[in-house]
Amino acid sequence: MAKTKPKFQSPGQALKYYLVKNDWTQEDLAHILTISLKHTNELIKDKKSISIDIAILLGKVFELDAYEWVMLDTKFQLLKKKEQKKEQTKEQLVERQVEVYKYLPINELLKKGWLQPYDNIESLNKQLHSFWGLPKDKPLDFSSLKLNGINIEYRKSEAYKDSSNEVNAKAWYQMALNHSNKLNVASYDVEGLKELFSNLHKYTIKQDGISKFLNDLAKVGVKFVFLSHLSKTYLDGAAFLSNTNPVVTLTGRYDRVDNFWFTLAHEISHVILHLHKNKMTNMVFMDDTNSGIIDSKKELEANQLAEKMLLQEQILEFFEEYIGYITDDKVGEFSSLYKIHPSIVVGILAFNEKVSYSTLHRFKESVRDKIPNKYRAELL
Repeated sequence: MAKTKPKFQSPGQALKYYLVKNDWTQEDLAHILTISLKHTNELIKDKKSISIDIAILLGKVFELDAYEWVMLDTKFQLLKKKEQKKEQTKEQLVERQVEVYKYLPINELLKKGWLQPYDNIESLNKQLHSFWGLPKDKPLDFSSLKLNGINIEYRKSEAYKDSSNEVNAKAWYQMALNHSNKLNVASYDVEGLKELFSNLHKYTIKQDGISKFLNDLAKVGVKFVFLSHLSKTYLDGAAFLSNTNPVVTLTGRYDRVDNFWFTLAHEISHVILHLHKNKMTNMVFMDDTNSGIIDSKKELEANQLAEKMLLQEQILEFFEEYIGYITDDKVGEFSSLYKIHPSIVVGILAFNEKVSYSTLHRFKESVRDKIPNKYRAELL
């Protein structure tokens, strides 16, 4: 039976094998082949390719013929080229990621599922084109994407003013916009929205009131998107236009009934007061509604209308004589009389420093699980 020849990955590996088998040194092989010791060493270390002449000589010395030496070298060189190309591609990917990280929190987008895992620059570029809504043949210009043609009015708490990251905020806006473009709603009816808005407080106390209100919001042409905020943005909500339809987006940063309804009311106020009237198609209102300092006329107007829709004046007037001993029964009495959720009543009293925020815990109720999946830009 004929002996099976060993399988080698490279000419150098084969030469090492045959040197050991024949108990030869590199000097011995150099002398036999009549080539320099340096040349022999380079062949053994796979630093030099096997030429036709050397292949013929090796074929006469060892059991592999000249053709086998040439084929072994060719396969090795092709594999080496492939590895070099892979390494070069990896370097290009690293360079692109360094560039992208200046404008997008890629790692956070991957964790949230806003981008899918990738292992090459083509996959990353394809996803970024899709994320920003760019044509495939248009080069990615991250410096222009940083601006991306929108005018942000960014209300944020003084506590976070220096650390708030507007690049992240614009990425968050883009994700909300992308999801809003998938939603089908009626044509925008501003009068219908105003009528619906005037009854907002009644929905807060209904069974499935959140779902019902959001469905009715779609009937008057307003898109609703629920999307968690990105780090360093401290966002509660936003309002902007998607083509001819307004979009209201909430983050659920605080999973409280009072925060949900007030933020929703605040963003709808922006839609009615600012987006529609002034036809500000590139305006994006982004809000940290817990910010106590308001230095914008539009933010003040939105706050005032939201407070009106949530009966702030009636709440403060009703409880004026009970300050210092506001009971759960009194909160329940007002809630039943005016058809508004007790958590909103206490939330407004706490915001106006009439009661402690700790009082809210007695009326705590999760909101996130009441939002239908069709409104969620990410399913957690």
